Amino acid sequence: MIYALIAAIGLSLFIYSITARQLDRAELTAPMWFVLTGGAIGFVLGNIDGGQQALAVDINGLQTWLPIIELTLAIYLFSDAAKTRLRVLSHSFQLPVKLLLGLPLTMVFGAWVAHELFQLSWLACFLIAVIITPTDATLCKTFIQDKSVPTRLREAINVESGLNDGLCIPVFLFLLGVLAERMQATTESFAWIFIREVGIALVVAGLLTGVIIWLLKRAYQHHYFASKTSPFLFVGIAFLVFSVTQALHGSGFIAAFVSGLLFDKYYRDEFKDQLIEEGEHLAEFAAFMIWIVFGLSASVVLLNVTQWQVWVYAVLATALFRLIPVFLCLLGGALTTKERFTLAWFGPKGLASVVLTLMLLSEELPNGLQITQVAMATVLLSIFVFGLSSRPISKLFTSASGRE
Repeated sequence: MIYALIAAIGLSLFIYSITARQLDRAELTAPMWFVLTGGAIGFVLGNIDGGQQALAVDINGLQTWLPIIELTLAIYLFSDAAKTRLRVLSHSFQLPVKLLLGLPLTMVFGAWVAHELFQLSWLACFLIAVIITPTDATLCKTFIQDKSVPTRLREAINVESGLNDGLCIPVFLFLLGVLAERMQATTESFAWIFIREVGIALVVAGLLTGVIIWLLKRAYQHHYFASKTSPFLFVGIAFLVFSVTQALHGSGFIAAFVSGLLFDKYYRDEFKDQLIEEGEHLAEFAAFMIWIVFGLSASVVLLNVTQWQVWVYAVLATALFRLIPVFLCLLGGALTTKERFTLAWFGPKGLASVVLTLMLLSEELPNGLQITQVAMATVLLSIFVFGLSSRPISKLFTSASGRE
């Protein structure tokens, strides 16, 4: 069974590699392709004698993928931040701030709808909302990379994605701890977790990045490494910063993103962009594997959904939970209606939501399966909705006069 699965994955990678341009023309993004592949593999294996039972065992062991998914997300956060043009955002810093103001409103909106649909406790409803609130800019890569879109919009979405991934973790850990009866639901408990996670992340990111940049400059001056052929350089840095922060009980995602921002500002190397791109290729390969596993898992978990409310919630979470609060937060500025809608719309749920879902599964909560179904359905819809909408929305800016 395992070799049949690996063979199917290898075939999927091969087909994608030789048809990437045609798939792009067909508006079929890489995450869409590999999720579909995973779903097809799950469907085929599920109809083989003994396959359904083997798949069930594999689904129950999904937590083993958690470190790989976390490290992949850390690489993306670091590299996205390292490519961020802070000089652009320094003149329009209100955009990321306003987008972050929409974060708690999105959580409250999502929790309220979950309470109305599922009749769960408020803690469980907020846990659902927190899981599906983080955004994944890689799922709207076509939009992010389109030069016809104003730079400030693309960078704002990029920065917001990195920050809200990290900021949702402390809230999630607090709610999970209360539901698992490991801590009390007090303001002091929440404040302690939030300050600890963010504080440790900022300190570790600042100290480690400072030391690493100094070492890199020294190594470059003494020709200790070939800067043009070091594809693992930034991958290793992202791994180091993330893992040290996690070991000290901080938010590794915040640390990875802040470290990338510091590299963008303080590290200058003519080959930096090339090294970041090579590191991203490694992260992309890991992400492809993750999306195949996600598609395979979804083919098992979502086929067993018996509540129509799960799909209704997933549709609302994809289309409205972020759109309405963020659009309202963006009112009153110099943005056009088109720009407000664009910033409010692009909030795809991706790897961060998968990470939180797997962390939830390890706790075996009473409503864990239901929450998992909601999260998986939302991520699945996000992959296709935002993958398909990226190019049409990008084209709205093609004729814009204020290109940067």
